[in-house]
Amino acid sequence: MKHLKVFGLAAVAAMALMAFVGASTASATALYSGATKLGAGTVIEASLTGGTATLTTTEGTVLDTCTGGGVTGKTSNAGGAAETVKGTISALTWSGCTEPTTTLKTGGLEIHYTSGLNGTLTSTGGTEVTISTTIFGSCVFTIGAGGTIGTLTGSTTSNAVLHVNATATRLSGLCPASAKWAGTYTVTNPKTLHVTAS
Repeated sequence: MKHLKVFGLAAVAAMALMAFVGASTASATALYSGATKLGAGTVIEASLTGGTATLTTTEGTVLDTCTGGGVTGKTSNAGGAAETVKGTISALTWSGCTEPTTTLKTGGLEIHYTSGLNGTLTSTGGTEVTISTTIFGSCVFTIGAGGTIGTLTGSTTSNAVLHVNATATRLSGLCPASAKWAGTYTVTNPKTLHVTAS
């Protein structure tokens, strides 16, 4: 199969992802590990858990499945009463994939507080992933700025979990015009992580 590239959030995974920057509308948001508010420069890491990450067409055809991978990011601000937490993705990795999968550009994300200890992640754009398949050849996918990456389920006692459920748009190649990237990623650093309204 030729290369069909997908990108990932994670992450990120990613998607993705995963740690977090991407913004549309500003809202009160901050990240905490225990009682400590996390400032600019905080490194957040997450790994794929609970099965696989998949890229599936809107018709339900699976284009790619990965059994491993992760996302690493760094916050660029601390958030606050009038802004969300933003950051850049420094690494978005894939392993155990049914198709050769490579991240071309990492991009960024933004975290928005929702309720409880949780938040949503949106893309600030720039992430590009390529997948190579024998059916469609090499294709590059991206999540546009403002696109939803997924949700972050925070915890004060255990690892936070990133649930990626993002729509990826084809930038090049003969693959379908869009596909759904889905996967569950466990935040491994910091050990505990949750979202608050600043």
